[in-house]
Amino acid sequence: MNRAQRFTRLLDILSEVVRHPGQHPSELAAACGVSERTLRRDLHELRRLGFELGYLDGYQLQGLLNLDGSVTPRTYALPIVYEQQLRLLRSSFPDRFAEAVQARVEAEAPAALARLFAAAIEHLKVGM
Repeated sequence: MNRAQRFTRLLDILSEVVRHPGQHPSELAAACGVSERTLRRDLHELRRLGFELGYLDGYQLQGLLNLDGSVTPRTYALPIVYEQQLRLLRSSFPDRFAEAVQARVEAEAPAALARLFAAAIEHLKVGM
């Protein structure tokens, strides 16, 4: 497995934990398409890189525990996922490469989001 593939797998795990906190190891591994052993190894690597992944009735990022109940994680999950992905990008690749990747993502993100909105609208219109 090359560096880019592993990076993508780590991104998938982070994104899944943010979008669906509270999954048990077998559920999280299945959602990410990896074995539990690979999941444990990747979670260890993410923690080593400074991501505060905790287990409290399922995996979640410590910043998303929402202990005061004021904001639901889903309300701000997209910005958190983006920030976590940037952090992982910068810790996994040389600065110049990471900056180039970030610039390309930010240039393409508005159009990609527009396509996602359009697809979601079309999908949900079918059931109306």
